[in-house]
Amino acid sequence: MLWFSKFVHRYAKWIAILGTLFAVIGGYYSVLLYKNLRTDIQELLPTTARSVLDVGEVSQRLQSIDSLAVLVFSSHTKESKRFVEDLAEKLEQAPKNTVAGVEYRLDREIKFFKERQALFIDVKDLIQIREYIRQRIQYERELYNPLNIFRSTEIPEPKLNFLSIKGKYSLKAEGFEHFPNGYFATPDETKRVLLVNLPGSSDTINATHRLKSVVENTIAELNPSSYAPDLTIRYAGGVENTIEEQSALVEDLELSTVIVTLIVSLAMLLYYRDIRSTLALILSLFMGTFWTFGAAYYLVGYLNANSAFLGSIVLGNGINFGIIFLARYTEELRNGSTHGPAQEAAVVHTTTSTWTAALAAALSYGSLMLTGFRGFRQFGIIGFVGMVLCWISAYTVLPALLTLFNGKRTPVRESQVVIKRDFSNKFAVFINSACWVICGLTLIATVASLQTFTKLSPDILETDLSRLRNKRSMTEGSGHYAKYVDEIFQHYLSPMAILPHSRENARKIAKALQAKKDAGGKTSPIASVQTMDQFIPENQPEKIKILRQIQRLLPERLIARLSPEDVKLVRAFLNPASFQVFAEKDLPILIQRKFTEKNGAVGKMVLVEPPLDSGNWPGEKLIEFVDILRTTADAIEPNTPVAGGLAVTSDMIRAISKDGPQATLFALISVVVLVILLFRNLKTISLVLFALFLGVIWLAGIILGFKLKINFLNFIALPITFGIGVDYGVNIFQRYRESAKSNILAVIKNTGSAVGLSSFTTSTGYASLLIASNQGFVSFGALAVAGELTCVIAAVIALPAFLVLMNRRRQTQSS
Repeated sequence: MLWFSKFVHRYAKWIAILGTLFAVIGGYYSVLLYKNLRTDIQELLPTTARSVLDVGEVSQRLQSIDSLAVLVFSSHTKESKRFVEDLAEKLEQAPKNTVAGVEYRLDREIKFFKERQALFIDVKDLIQIREYIRQRIQYERELYNPLNIFRSTEIPEPKLNFLSIKGKYSLKAEGFEHFPNGYFATPDETKRVLLVNLPGSSDTINATHRLKSVVENTIAELNPSSYAPDLTIRYAGGVENTIEEQSALVEDLELSTVIVTLIVSLAMLLYYRDIRSTLALILSLFMGTFWTFGAAYYLVGYLNANSAFLGSIVLGNGINFGIIFLARYTEELRNGSTHGPAQEAAVVHTTTSTWTAALAAALSYGSLMLTGFRGFRQFGIIGFVGMVLCWISAYTVLPALLTLFNGKRTPVRESQVVIKRDFSNKFAVFINSACWVICGLTLIATVASLQTFTKLSPDILETDLSRLRNKRSMTEGSGHYAKYVDEIFQHYLSPMAILPHSRENARKIAKALQAKKDAGGKTSPIASVQTMDQFIPENQPEKIKILRQIQRLLPERLIARLSPEDVKLVRAFLNPASFQVFAEKDLPILIQRKFTEKNGAVGKMVLVEPPLDSGNWPGEKLIEFVDILRTTADAIEPNTPVAGGLAVTSDMIRAISKDGPQATLFALISVVVLVILLFRNLKTISLVLFALFLGVIWLAGIILGFKLKINFLNFIALPITFGIGVDYGVNIFQRYRESAKSNILAVIKNTGSAVGLSSFTTSTGYASLLIASNQGFVSFGALAVAGELTCVIAAVIALPAFLVLMNRRRQTQSS
């Protein structure tokens, strides 16, 4: 590598210029990449995943698949009602490509179905009611006939269980009768909600922002305080979830990047006590990072919830190569070398170890590229490219900048290395004096970790995605206010949509699902099944004929003799609207809109509601529910679209269960093969891999022992732990291999501090996510930091302590 070092030294200026130029270009595309951030959960799944394909088809066919819930709070109920009516009227005038529709009341729908409730009773039950009335009239006649006083037997009274018959029929308006006057509100009317529907084909963050902007501007024009002084507006629903999550994600990324940059820069300054060398290291790191995201723009095109936080991770991991290089460089300067020879020595003696570490990390990231899970694959692509480009930057731009900054520099003064030498010396003394204790604790920790493996079960996977959301949203944003939406509606607001391509198939699917619901009873995962046909009763002419017969049996003079409650029941039962046949075109517009597709097709959709507690289902039950819907629909029409949030979550669990272990296994195999091929020395290979496996076993013990949940974000920490964790063993034991006397304590004194600094910067990249408001980021940061600490402790403390004991034993035997 001497020729390369001389080449960099000779063309340092041009390398720095080219590196800067590419960094500027990469920075420009990095901005575009983050502007195209997509936070939708389905963006993490493979494009071929059924839930993704189904959502795509459903969004193309339906007018709307998501909404913004506008919550209105006020103790002045009449004024808040007027405000909602005015807001709805104005929003209905907005362009349909921005606002698909507005829903805030069901009074007309409730009235429509109540007036026609008799038509929803089965013919056989209507006949039973008719016959009961005839028998009842005959009974009354017999009862009041004076000749019957001489009868020896009591006249049998006809009976009919009206409650039983009524209980068989769930009118389409019954589930909404709790709405005061048909408006979406709590019974006391202090909380109201208005749903603003997002157009079905609008699947970008820009569409959600446009809709929210229209709503906010309209509300500002109305001036809520002019209606009531305490009138307050809050937002919930899918649209607000998307906006809040995307906004929080960007804030978290910006904050973590700033924190990592500041802490890492300060750590470099304190460690090297050299502004110029630290500046060269930081600049080379940022160049490598900008190159990475510039390349990612062309390789990936956008970021998702998994790959979004790679900026701070690439910074934290990518600096490791430069740290090791710069540590050896300053060590040579401290030993009396000038810049040129010091740089050459650094290149010659650190290239193998850092390149091995870079490749190991790249392959660990790259293992995620082999999965179909887009969240993993994009993370793997960017991570792989990042590790390679950061290494290239560390061995081209960093030496070039050091040449420009330190080309005529004298050897480093002793005072400049006091901190790192003093720390390394004390650390080595600690390992030497406490080696027995360290080995004992290592054995205990390892045995305890292995015992936790019996606790491994499918429950380790997180199925409640609300636990991965923005914490602020759950405490004071959309997630928090969603409870008021549930309080108002009292049922699942976003049902699963099944869309076969014919109405007949929709009827068959609905019938099959209803049968499964009835068979499951109270334990059924299906709460309700709805189709357009259920809003239009069958056999209307025949029912009307029977109703007219009942009407003739009950003339006004007889009705007048009934109790007030029975009179009310009869009036409702024999409402004039019940004597007219109605069809789809006569249904309230809200019902028609609900089941009408963009092309005008009506009635091809089946809506299935799970219970309200479905968000707390374990993974197996959630998958079972989605499988019931899919297998039932497919048995009638193969590949029928079944869309909804639960379907996406189900596919997410399946993908992680399948792709996660595969990626982890590939990362392990790749790292093992790489170490074997590059070192080809049994002792070094054994030490490096033993330290890695020790760290990984401890990490598994922490996960299982503390019952940490694995989700689509923190699962990534498992495969990349192999690549990042092997870094420390590689650098320690490569130097140990080069040591003439195989003195591990000398290695710790010379390299331990640099390895510790590398671990610190990597941990900083992960730990910066712990302060994120996104709970998924926090879970990843916690697991990644745990993996980082277990691996560095194993490589820098546990295994060196064991080697010290072995060395003492050899010395005792030789003496």
